[in-house]
Amino acid sequence: MVKIMAHRGARNLWAENSALGFRETARRGFEAVEFDLHLSDAGELLVIHDATLERTTDGAGPVRALRPDERKALRLRDEDGALIDEGVPSFDEVLDILEPHPVALYVELKADIEGQPYPGMVGLVAETLRRRGLESRSVLHSFDISVVHEIRDVAPDFGRLISVNLEWAERQGGIAALLREVEGLVDVVGIHHELYEAEFEQIRRLRPVEATSVWTVNEPELIRRWIARGPGFVVSDNPVLVRELMAESCPA
Repeated sequence: MVKIMAHRGARNLWAENSALGFRETARRGFEAVEFDLHLSDAGELLVIHDATLERTTDGAGPVRALRPDERKALRLRDEDGALIDEGVPSFDEVLDILEPHPVALYVELKADIEGQPYPGMVGLVAETLRRRGLESRSVLHSFDISVVHEIRDVAPDFGRLISVNLEWAERQGGIAALLREVEGLVDVVGIHHELYEAEFEQIRRLRPVEATSVWTVNEPELIRRWIARGPGFVVSDNPVLVRELMAESCPA
């Protein structure tokens, strides 16, 4: 059965990677929520997608340079670009919201402004989740195969996912080569919907469809198409719409 994953805390409905978005998605009982982590030079794990602050906050500069006091003084932008009364949340603050709810946590380990993985980040993320007893609910993921290998080596008790789009697949020699390389390394392959559409027959020959997720699917007809195909997860910025369309296709 297809499950729903709220992408970046359902960023089409609430501010991206915001405490509000995580509270609302958790309250609505979606099966999974996806969010992004960076590591600051002050040692804080921060929940934000970009390596810089400009797009989603009223700040500027690299995320890794943020001090805790600066982080709390920032204000996030909502889906319309308006500022809201929230700063960039820490990993622990987001886990405080999500931990009481039976939602799977899909945690993307991002790269710094130079595109390089943060040294020691995998271990720090795993330690934070283990301290709360969340290993069985958590899947760690990245586009970077070297990071996924590190997750396997440092945190073998966690689920693993690798993300791929057309550009990234081409860098790896094509989607078939990538899928063969990650066989046995990951539990789930997260595939951008355009790549998945172009290579659907080849992908499903090489990997069970239920062991994939499709991202990021927001338009009604696209959502309906992927619900019918049956990936493990439909990843959306509007999980409320996905749920409505799932109910439409499978009436009680």
